[in-house]
Amino acid sequence: MEKSFKVVAEYSNDIDASVAKGMLEANGITVYLESNNMATLYGAGSTWAPIQLYVHRDQFDAARRLLEEHGDKG
Repeated sequence: MEKSFKVVAEYSNDIDASVAKGMLEANGITVYLESNNMATLYGAGSTWAPIQLYVHRDQFDAARRLLEEHGDKG
């Protein structure tokens, strides 16, 4: 991921990550999701790879506030 972006939250499932992404985008925040689907694709046992939600560094504080206001614990 480009250095101008920063992880603002991590999720254990696609649904929670997509909801947070949509809420942030609706508020003008640029968001990218990154996950390692191979960790669960073949039943890799106890391997857990979080879905990471990235925002531009300039929007990090605003994104964090919005997530907290919406009760997001990601």
